[in-house]
Amino acid sequence: MARTGTTHSHVRRAARIAAWAGLLCLVACTSTPDQPLPHLTPAAERIFHTDPRWLGGDGAISVDLGDDRTLWLFGDSFVDPFAPYARRDAAFPRNTIAVQQGGDPLTAQMTFVWRSDGGAPSAFFPGTKTEWYWPGSGLVLESGTLAIFLHRLRATADAPPFGFESIGYALALIENPEDPPGAWRGRIVPGPALPFDALPGAALVAEDGVVTVLATSRKDGVSAGMLVRYAAADLAVGDLHNGTWWSGQAFVPVASLGDAGPGIIIPDAGAESSLQRIACGYLHVASQGFGASVIAARTAPTLTGPWSEPQPLLHPPEADAPRPFIYAGRAHTGLSAPAGALVVTYVANSLRPDDLLAEPGETALYWPRLAVVATPACPRPAI
Repeated sequence: MARTGTTHSHVRRAARIAAWAGLLCLVACTSTPDQPLPHLTPAAERIFHTDPRWLGGDGAISVDLGDDRTLWLFGDSFVDPFAPYARRDAAFPRNTIAVQQGGDPLTAQMTFVWRSDGGAPSAFFPGTKTEWYWPGSGLVLESGTLAIFLHRLRATADAPPFGFESIGYALALIENPEDPPGAWRGRIVPGPALPFDALPGAALVAEDGVVTVLATSRKDGVSAGMLVRYAAADLAVGDLHNGTWWSGQAFVPVASLGDAGPGIIIPDAGAESSLQRIACGYLHVASQGFGASVIAARTAPTLTGPWSEPQPLLHPPEADAPRPFIYAGRAHTGLSAPAGALVVTYVANSLRPDDLLAEPGETALYWPRLAVVATPACPRPAI
């Protein structure tokens, strides 16, 4: 069905307001007037525990599908299709998804989806035993196509949980996201090779027919952030060849970057993060530090910067436990919150994988956590 950009935009905006009104009430109605920010919202985390077969996963990227529906994208996930549903007996597909129908997490329906390989749960975005996809950020384009950046990984001989390396990126295109996921029609388009180390898809912002994507590269042990822009019309047809990269001065084609490669806008942007428009410019939210990391935010007047120093938003309680491993911090633009606040998620893992397979880790670790935090204040203009 053809849709005009104006109509589609207005429908999605109205659906987003209706969809998350329930979460706004949940946060406000379960908080006391003097309850300080930030705070976790365990009641809202019910949405991740509604299917006994899905036993946890990381990533937790949200995409507004419109019509009171939200897509959740997860990386490695525990799935056990048979009672008594235990992680020790579970398959470990490299990615799964879920579609949330309804705005109030206390009553919303959550449908978790994965594929089946010979009867065993397998990745929704299929790979092989040694190569797989982890999801990045996504959006529904004005054309109605759902576009999701995927990161391509390959197994290495390193010990878990670090036995992998990046081998590129791709774009998943779903032409009928308004239908149930079991009926989705789509394809995965490999991204063109780049002459520099960069992985597009950590976060994105869409404005005026252009999608600006945060790409990351490991530099000095951290994930440095760079920007690449695509025309939304190009993404809709799977054309990733015309992206222009921020050089530090302007957005230019790959061939014009030279040996220096793209300019770095954030030295420690995080492999997973979020970007969004705010009153004074833009907001970036990510996990800061390794292991006992905090969720922090930066602001900037433009996407190209200059970006502020990170401002701590949340100290996860799991960061104080033995062998902490906190990551995947991000904000969710489609989830409403009280004025002056926003909703963030993160994942608490363990550097010892066996911690996830028995209590208390089976129920306390490797599940997305939801929290409400104070939105960083815009910088005061210089006098």
